[in-house]
Amino acid sequence: MIVIVGDSQDDVLYFETVLANKKEEIIMNRFKLSIGTIFSQGVIVLSGMSTSILTSSVITYILNNYYVDLVINVGKCLNASDKAKPGNIALASEVIDANVDLSIFKDVGMAQIPGFSREFLVQDDIYHYLAGSLEKRPNIDFERAVFLSTDNLSMEMVKYLKEHNTMFNRTDAHFVIDSNSSGIAVACTLKSVPFVVAKVIESSFDQTSNFRSYSNVLQRYIDLGKAVISTINDIGRTDILEGGE
Repeated sequence: MIVIVGDSQDDVLYFETVLANKKEEIIMNRFKLSIGTIFSQGVIVLSGMSTSILTSSVITYILNNYYVDLVINVGKCLNASDKAKPGNIALASEVIDANVDLSIFKDVGMAQIPGFSREFLVQDDIYHYLAGSLEKRPNIDFERAVFLSTDNLSMEMVKYLKEHNTMFNRTDAHFVIDSNSSGIAVACTLKSVPFVVAKVIESSFDQTSNFRSYSNVLQRYIDLGKAVISTINDIGRTDILEGGE
């Protein structure tokens, strides 16, 4: 079964409209799961988690109670590298948990769980399947991205990290910011379940969201949704998920 996770209802609305054999379940007395099939592949669609802590808890519950092969995180993000273009799709090669900023201390990085990795890599095969689907979509561009995931975004924090942390000197990927991908990365890593993150870049982190920028995001959601659906179809015709990592 594949789980598709968004922050808001808008993030996952397209997927709910294409689900076949749809039924609904409520978990944890709060979260609605839309369960059905896409290309005969079992799919769970849910939203409503805007922080990594909450997202990690909900995804852990799902991984413990359903047989899940893959988790896909969709939605919107903010540009942090001044290179990626708003309206493009940010496709994660890596997620960095930035919920606890301890980077000012020597030999201590950013991490949510003491002794646990702060960097979570997306499985190469999954990344390339979704990248291939995005490349086939007309009039859409995507960026290889590193997701800096934090519940406590501030311009001061990002500016500090850009000035003092060498990770922003990397040239192999753009940096974007979101609030819940690290929760998915942590839960999936602990359960050895592959995950991938693909989100629409709304604007730069130091810009205020407005109706125009959000409208652009909504227009891109359909393109992203079609690429994800195509990826689900491709995965369903292979044994890519059977081998895990």
